[in-house]
Amino acid sequence: MSFGCQTAPVPSEVREAEIQEQDLWRAGASLYAGQDHAAYLQLLKSARQVLEKENFKLGWFRDYRRVSRDFAAALDAGAALKSRVEIHKSRRTAELSASVAIVRGKLQTLDNLTLSLVERGQARRQLTRASVLLAETDVLLRQARFDEAASKLDSAAALASEAEATVVSYIARYLDPGQVRSWKRAAEETISESRKKGITVLIVSKLERRLAIYKNGAVIRSYDVGLGFNGLADKRHSGDNATPEGRYSIIRKIPSSLYSKALLINYPNEEDKKWFAQEKARGRIPKSIGIGGDVEIHGGGQDTLTRGCISLDNDKMDELYGLVEVGTPVTIIGTMELENYVIKAIRDK
Repeated sequence: MSFGCQTAPVPSEVREAEIQEQDLWRAGASLYAGQDHAAYLQLLKSARQVLEKENFKLGWFRDYRRVSRDFAAALDAGAALKSRVEIHKSRRTAELSASVAIVRGKLQTLDNLTLSLVERGQARRQLTRASVLLAETDVLLRQARFDEAASKLDSAAALASEAEATVVSYIARYLDPGQVRSWKRAAEETISESRKKGITVLIVSKLERRLAIYKNGAVIRSYDVGLGFNGLADKRHSGDNATPEGRYSIIRKIPSSLYSKALLINYPNEEDKKWFAQEKARGRIPKSIGIGGDVEIHGGGQDTLTRGCISLDNDKMDELYGLVEVGTPVTIIGTMELENYVIKAIRDK
């Protein structure tokens, strides 16, 4: 190529290579394809050495044909390298995103479960922290910071597993077939009493948050209810915020209370008192703690978080109040369903 007495122009490939080198640096080629990137840099270095050697010549003696070929070869290698980097990043993003989706699905299931179970303690805190970590993982993935993203994801997955263990521990009794059969038997005996005596009885199922009114052994009304802060636990002493389980009866109808109308039940009954005395004698309940009492079915709304009582919407409470009398049996159980929604949620998560 002849330019007479003029200096030959530097090939465009030189500038293109500078731009490409910066692009590859920003794309993280050294991180995701270290060996190939090193080989590319060596090609670029050799091409620049040839360029430098040519530039030492007087302008009209310069011949950039080899320079053009060497930089073109480096550009081809860089393009292939960029493609490999993008493939690697795309694959890594897809892998981590799939794992994020699995953990997020697990968190959603546990979140719904803890809200339904009115679990406001450790599991909720673990789920909140895990959700924050997943959000940070999403940001790191968009920035292609895969190792950091994977670390955040691992921490989120570990917290999700801890939350699951916390939930399972909290509801262990509801996963025990023997316990569920015992609850079901208590409910069926009460319903049988309603049928034989032609009386009205109440069955409260804590897990399902349902209060059913039976008359002559048949359901005549069914209401959604709210429970205490620790409502799924069986009440054992004053201040535990648990809703008691067992066979009780209404001992007083209260036409006006803090939570609209109310029905006082006879907790603690004789069985509760006997168990409490035994546990105190064994040192399992501190001497300063009492057995508690004043457990009611009252209005105020089913979303009211009580300290162990059972709450209904006021219009439902008005209806219930008119359907029962002092002496009406009230049986409170955990659940009657062996295949309850908790088991399904834990099994299918």
